[in-house]
Amino acid sequence: MKQIKITGRSVIKLAILSFSVFIVIGIGIHFLGFRVAIRFSPEMTKEMGGVITRKEFDEIEAMYREKLQILERQLPAIESKIATLSVLKNQFSELATPTPIKSKPQNNEN
Repeated sequence: MKQIKITGRSVIKLAILSFSVFIVIGIGIHFLGFRVAIRFSPEMTKEMGGVITRKEFDEIEAMYREKLQILERQLPAIESKIATLSVLKNQFSELATPTPIKSKPQNNEN
């Protein structure tokens, strides 16, 4: 019969060693899994990792450029609507302000 002394230090060493081994195994499986997935199933890799080809990237970029051009063409109309609304706001503000307040001199000596 052989005796094994279990101390706090030996338990901590064993825990750190097993934790390190599991981390290294996990990293290995992760990278090996991606290599296998890229080689044998590129579609699965695209779904898992968000990887896209250059052709797909160019198509997405072209779509965004078209949307940007549409928005840029709409910009002058939007700016004119904002200016019109600003003028209307000022007119309504003039109508809503009572006459005594309009004719009262502003006192800035507070």
